[in-house]
Amino acid sequence: MMTLRTRLLLGYGYIMLLLLLTAGSSAVGFYQISNAIDQILSENFRSVAASVEMLESLERQNTLSIQALLEGRALTEELEGADANFARSLADARSNITLTGEAEIITSIETGYATYEQARDRITATRHAQPLVVFNAELFGPYTEVKESVFRLLNANHQAIIVADRDARETALHTAGWLGLLVTIALISMAVLARLLQREIISRLQELADVAEEILVGDHSRRFDMRQNDELGIVARQLNAALDARDELQAEMRGRINQEKQLVLGLMEEYADPCLLIGLDNKVIAATLVEQTEPHAEAVLAWLSEHRKELLEGFRLERKPLRTSCPLSDDFKAQIRLLTAEGRRPVGWLVKIESAT
Repeated sequence: MMTLRTRLLLGYGYIMLLLLLTAGSSAVGFYQISNAIDQILSENFRSVAASVEMLESLERQNTLSIQALLEGRALTEELEGADANFARSLADARSNITLTGEAEIITSIETGYATYEQARDRITATRHAQPLVVFNAELFGPYTEVKESVFRLLNANHQAIIVADRDARETALHTAGWLGLLVTIALISMAVLARLLQREIISRLQELADVAEEILVGDHSRRFDMRQNDELGIVARQLNAALDARDELQAEMRGRINQEKQLVLGLMEEYADPCLLIGLDNKVIAATLVEQTEPHAEAVLAWLSEHRKELLEGFRLERKPLRTSCPLSDDFKAQIRLLTAEGRRPVGWLVKIESAT
């Protein structure tokens, strides 16, 4: 069975793995979205801007051409400026070919514009009696063809932007869904781990504290739960073993004390008079009192509690066996003897209750 340390490491490792997956997925998703936006800006948007500039330049040239025909004079400088703008925009579009068929569209623009430019220069070089008829007959057709080709380029890149935008939205939705799933799994996992932590560790520690508190107040019957084979289970088994050993020792000591008490009682039965064996703490160890003398035990204990200090001090000063007596009633008195070990260490009191006469 896994140890508590291993369980904790596996749980925290699992959470860290989910966090790393969440962070990694976020980074990948944002990187993909950023790439899609960069693609729109760096590829399609440049071509769209070039197409718009070509349309504006073409409209400018068309207006200048009509003006030149109507006024009967060449607007060479203005047309050259419009030509330069168109050529610059066309070159920009040529350098940013990213779509299938975009090169063919640009080639058709170049061809159509060359035809348009030749027709424009030719009809604007001379005066015409019916300039608008000449414009419609010789220049409007090439102008329309170039304009349609530019619109084809604009529409192709506009459609590409729409597709790229849709792909970016799908990527964002997939990323959001994946992140939502990971976050949900992480939250559920954290709840499960918290529950396991509560059940496997915190509740067992609380149980250890409860049992220890009951032992502290004197209840030694409770035992720790040692079903788990981990660190807490090992501690529980060791504590249970210590409590069992204590109970065995206590039972053994209780039996030995009872046996020795019986021996003391047997020895005290040899005295003709009723006796009390009292410890130095003023507690009765054994007694052979009869009905007539039993009420006098409290009086003996009270007298010893009052005089034992001076009696013990007297023994320490004189270093000889101490015997004294105290009256209990008109009929009984107590003969008190200090019991010593090795003739010098007090161990208790032997009290005989006898008749006062």
